[in-house]
Amino acid sequence: MEGEVLIICGCTAVGKSDFALCLARELNVEIVSADSMQIYKSLDVGTSKPTTLEKKICKHHMVDIVSPFDTFNTFEYTKLAHRVITEIWERGYLPVIVGGTGLYIESLVNNYSFKNSQSKEINSYKARTICLTRDREKVYNRINERVDEMLSNGLVDEIKTLRAIGVTEGYQCMRGIGYHEICDYLEDRISLADAVDNIKRNTRNYAKRQLTWFRHMNCEWVDVDTEKEPKLLELVEYYKIYKKEKA
Repeated sequence: MEGEVLIICGCTAVGKSDFALCLARELNVEIVSADSMQIYKSLDVGTSKPTTLEKKICKHHMVDIVSPFDTFNTFEYTKLAHRVITEIWERGYLPVIVGGTGLYIESLVNNYSFKNSQSKEINSYKARTICLTRDREKVYNRINERVDEMLSNGLVDEIKTLRAIGVTEGYQCMRGIGYHEICDYLEDRISLADAVDNIKRNTRNYAKRQLTWFRHMNCEWVDVDTEKEPKLLELVEYYKIYKKEKA
């Protein structure tokens, strides 16, 4: 089934990783991250990277591939992701693209492999795109809980360490939500409480923008609270060639 890819997208904190890992327990899959912050090395607490346990369930790609001193764009992401996807096919596994960076995902959904800035080559992908959704207040509560957890897990210390090695506000990675607000606090422009409130507000606003982006894509919409289990069962049946007992 070379050419098959599954895409799981949705706004931040909706439950994309959990959904993908549920599939990974039933199918031979490898996850390809489509997250513009998880690409950076040393940015761990504020980017919700896969845990050690999650990486044992299945292999993850496109995480920790760029120095925090470097810039990275959609062209580079698309080029690397296409290469990774091809390697996953060669191993007989299903590539599952998981993330909330709409521009990255659309570059793969549209199957573009850019040769240069003027031309593009179409790849033969057969993609199913699942966009997860759930009640807005539940998403917002999960966002608030996630931000509080990041602070408890040492987000401020992580950013202090990055600044100490020279990763200042001018670098691309420090413009991400969570990082630039804490930089404001460390520069004494705002209090820590205000920085935390700003992270939560900016993340909520980002979630709204993500949903707006995905509404313009050809997605199968799945309510995580009411449709998760039926959709998982349907996907396992659809991709049964990748079932572990048949590998």
